[in-house]
Amino acid sequence: MSSDLAEKEREFIAGLAEDTGRDLAGWMAAIAETGLSQRNDIIDWLRHQGFQFAWASWLERIHHNDGRLIYANDADRATAPNRRPSPREPSDEPPARARPFREWRPQPPPSPAPATAPAAAISGDPIQHLLSEAKGLRPLAEHVLREIGRAVPGTEFAATAIFVMMSAPNPFAALHAGPKKLRLYANFGPAGAKRSKPAEPANKTAPPFREMLLLDDVRELDEDFQRLIRAAAAR
Repeated sequence: MSSDLAEKEREFIAGLAEDTGRDLAGWMAAIAETGLSQRNDIIDWLRHQGFQFAWASWLERIHHNDGRLIYANDADRATAPNRRPSPREPSDEPPARARPFREWRPQPPPSPAPATAPAAAISGDPIQHLLSEAKGLRPLAEHVLREIGRAVPGTEFAATAIFVMMSAPNPFAALHAGPKKLRLYANFGPAGAKRSKPAEPANKTAPPFREMLLLDDVRELDEDFQRLIRAAAAR
């Protein structure tokens, strides 16, 4: 498993210069020049440079690892300004369910969402207003909606009170975007026994479903997450 991740990481780094015009050292220097230090701020800045969220998150991790690759040997380094090492362990998995790098090309902002994402469905002003409540977690909230659209094609998104409601065609999930945690409500049934928890109110508003997932990291959007979403939509 680790060797596969190392190979994916090497492909990601090897293609940076060709696909973005900057190699790893160049991106490390560019991030340093922004003066940003918070993880979500750096990821958001990288997304505005055209990176998908998952790859922006991976590049941010390398930056906070002093420019060193996460999975490759210590000899594979990029020259970068000295920074405080990231509190995340190098053994953590990279962004979950990232597409193979060779299939991805960064696009300059503003750019449409990837073809697999329900771009038109989630771009309405009421929905964007709700997502803005997530503040630094807003990029993750947008990524959650895209991943749900991939798991359940044809999902419709609507702003309902304080929730982004998802239907296919019946309502099966709802997202509350908070600044510290994202709450994803659904009835996951037996499929969610190990990950979900009883639903809690959001801002004193009764939860729309019986169970919920608390999300604050892109690595939580893994294959199991996709399975839970499909199970909720099928109930």
